[in-house]
Amino acid sequence: MRAVRAVLAAVGLVLIGYALLGVATDPGSRPVGQLVFLGAVLLGHDLVVLPAAIGVGWLAARLLPGWAKGPAHAALFASAVLTLIATPFVVGDGHPPDNPSALPLDYGRGLATVLAVVWAAAAAWAALARRSRRPARPGGDATGIRRGEHDA
Repeated sequence: MRAVRAVLAAVGLVLIGYALLGVATDPGSRPVGQLVFLGAVLLGHDLVVLPAAIGVGWLAARLLPGWAKGPAHAALFASAVLTLIATPFVVGDGHPPDNPSALPLDYGRGLATVLAVVWAAAAAWAALARRSRRPARPGGDATGIRRGEHDA
């Protein structure tokens, strides 16, 4: 395992060096602007995205029944990733307004459709999980342990 980590670290360092070399030698690059952007992305992630994800996950873990937690967490994660990827297309910033073929589709509707499919799949998964739960045995709880047996 240590060898794999060492190889991955070496590959990562080589790629970082390549990127830094590209920034330093590209005549059109603006290193200060790129550093400001990198700092804004890091701060935005650490101060906004991460606390929001932790808070939503915590609320879901506290408010949802056990059979719905897995499907809800998976759907929340998929929704966050899909929304992050689709946001530039939905907003449409950066494309020339005189070129209607640059972003020709209704990306907001597409994102809503994909999110609806994700949440429908999560609802089906949760319904199957709830249905497959074992019923409680008479005189015991859902684990099948009778009252008082686990205390002995």
